[in-house]
Amino acid sequence: MEAAGSPGPRDTRVDQKAVFPRGDPGGTDPALWLARLRREFPHWGILHDPFASAWIAVRGRAHLEVTRTAFELRDRLRSHAGRPERS
Repeated sequence: MEAAGSPGPRDTRVDQKAVFPRGDPGGTDPALWLARLRREFPHWGILHDPFASAWIAVRGRAHLEVTRTAFELRDRLRSHAGRPERS
């Protein structure tokens, strides 16, 4: 039985909106962002380097994106979705 005012069990599902606040992408666990980005963009290889504060996405030899935040990387990868593939 939980005491009044104490928080209940924490919901850690990746698809929860509360887990990904738009205003604070850096305050969220990087593993959650990696899971979300990899699920949304399955044809990209996505990495996080905490020592360089870099989020990296690569697809083939021609596409490389490096950003400072996961949210910025997500925006850039979304912008690639409308572009045709180069041969």
